[in-house]
Amino acid sequence: MAEIVKVEDLARYDIQQYERLLMQMPNFRKRGDEIRAYVEKMFTHGTIIAIDEAGKLMGFIGFYANDLAGKVAYWSSLAVDPSLRGQGWGLRLLNCARAMSWEAGMQTAGGTVLKENAGALQLYKWFGFELSECATDPTRYSLKLQLGPPKVSIVCLAYNAAPYIREALEGFLQQKTNFTIEILIHDDASTDGTAEIIRDYANKNPGLIRAVCQSENQLSKGVVASSTFLWPLIRGKYVAVCEADDYWTDLHKLQKQVDWLDAHPESSVCFHPVVVHFEDGSRKDSLYPSPKDCPDGFTFKGLLRHNFIQTNSVMFRWKLKGRESDVPTGIAPRDWFTNLLHAEQGPIGFLPEAMGVYRRHAGGVWWSNPDAPDAFYLRNGFRHLAFYKAVRQRFGYDNPCAIALAANTVAAELRAGNADRAAAVVKAFPEYVSGALEAVAAKEGLERELARARRRMKRAVGALLALVALLLVVLFSVLP
Repeated sequence: MAEIVKVEDLARYDIQQYERLLMQMPNFRKRGDEIRAYVEKMFTHGTIIAIDEAGKLMGFIGFYANDLAGKVAYWSSLAVDPSLRGQGWGLRLLNCARAMSWEAGMQTAGGTVLKENAGALQLYKWFGFELSECATDPTRYSLKLQLGPPKVSIVCLAYNAAPYIREALEGFLQQKTNFTIEILIHDDASTDGTAEIIRDYANKNPGLIRAVCQSENQLSKGVVASSTFLWPLIRGKYVAVCEADDYWTDLHKLQKQVDWLDAHPESSVCFHPVVVHFEDGSRKDSLYPSPKDCPDGFTFKGLLRHNFIQTNSVMFRWKLKGRESDVPTGIAPRDWFTNLLHAEQGPIGFLPEAMGVYRRHAGGVWWSNPDAPDAFYLRNGFRHLAFYKAVRQRFGYDNPCAIALAANTVAAELRAGNADRAAAVVKAFPEYVSGALEAVAAKEGLERELARARRRMKRAVGALLALVALLLVVLFSVLP
């Protein structure tokens, strides 16, 4: 499998491998020792990012980011093996060069490209380079690209996701965009090798992946990883979210969502459907959401009632830079609250094509086990009630689902012998608990009325049958 690596040792590949790629470039004039000197200069004074496939050089980009006065990074060559073309590898190399040039303090990237190299011209134009006539070589165009912070920050939380994390990361790295991205990923002291996989990807994708790997689990200490460790690192204008056990399936997902938000400056959030996949095969794959999942429509009003935005489908015009505490820490789901903060002003963008997969599995936070129905309420009940309370305080909406949740949570805690925790629910959410008691009382009253009605109906039916019997007696007595 091919992967991106930074060339740390010139001897990693022999010169013939560079020569094989360079000689495929139109009008590349260097030969033999000139190629060796060319590659050695790139390595000594610049940086080489390579596509490696089982130890074989399948592509590379060389660039210099050492102009401290002019702050111009010079990109000297980009080559990809024909067998990998059309798969986005050229874009991945360009994104690495752009990120690393910006990190080195450069403000502009430049270079040249042959006018007859149609494929390279198309790639550079789409990537955002400005082309102009080259003053020193009429057969070439000069390239210029304004560098800057990433336009999109991808935020990913991981814990014991070793079976899934590679698919998530590949989905990020394979995105085809004409803007810079960064990948921010947090591992909460996984015990299954997840952190090692993340570090390996970060080392092989310099400038693109920033990883925060904990030595001690933070969730168990009550620390919220996203707002504490990742959100302060965000540099993008837009933020896309995907947890480590989910993944994206459309290589143009980010581009499509950025294009929509760029075209709708009045909006701060857009999303798309996802395929819901049960890992245990207990249910068939389904699409979420569909219009029936939100009869109020994909509006802020509908979002208050029901969270129809799946986490790995959302992109925000980020509003929480320096305001990370606007999302309360003791609530769940926090992503629903984050969605509401971004959607309260302006329309919610909906792109109708499914571009990701949401995995349901026993290790998931919101997994509900039919064999242990109380486990859901014991694990999530208190924080979910805290979410409903926070929504009421911030947005003035009282979700009727909170009453049933309070009743089920108190009942589950009592069945589990957790009287203190049940009392804590009553103390923290008296309005919901009292509502549940009123509902129970109302239900009992309704059942009493139904019982009376049944008794009245029984008496009425008895009278009717008696009347029918009497009529039959009369009828038979007058017949000849």
